[in-house]
Amino acid sequence: MPTILQYSTQDVQAGGGSLPLGLTQGVEIHLTSIWLTASSSTNQMTFWGNIGWSVQLLNQAVTPQLTFRIRQNGFSPSNPILFETTDSELFPGNLGFIIQTSFNTSFIHTQTPDPTLIGVAVPYYLTVSYFGLGNVAISGPVNLTGQILG
Repeated sequence: MPTILQYSTQDVQAGGGSLPLGLTQGVEIHLTSIWLTASSSTNQMTFWGNIGWSVQLLNQAVTPQLTFRIRQNGFSPSNPILFETTDSELFPGNLGFIIQTSFNTSFIHTQTPDPTLIGVAVPYYLTVSYFGLGNVAISGPVNLTGQILG
C-alpha cells in the first residue's frame, strides 16, 4: 500500500487575493504554486487542480478556450510543461442581454518524478492561457494540490 511521503496544497478563494482576475487573450499567467520533493525515482507524484472561471455573455457569439498547465521550475513558456488540459464553451450570439456565467475545471494528473531532481525541492506552477471570444475571468476558487507517494 502506498504511503504519502509529502503533501502540498495552495488555495485562493473566490474574491480573495487578486480574484476575479481578467484574462488577456494569448497571455499565459501564473495562478498558484506548490513545492514538492521526491525522494526516489520509484515515487509517484499526483496533482489535483480546480479552477473556477466565468464568461460575460454579450449580444454576440462567445467561444472561450482556456488552457491550464502545470509547469515545473517556473511559469514562463520556456519552463517544462508536466500537464496540460483545455476547457471551452460555445455560446450562441444574439442573446439580447448581458449575463455572467460561471464554470469549473478540475483535473488529476499522475507521473513519476524527473530522476535528475530526486532530493531537490521543486516548484510546480499552475498557469492559464486564453484564446477565443468573450470577456473571461478566473473567478475562483483556485486550487493546486500535490503529493508524493512511496
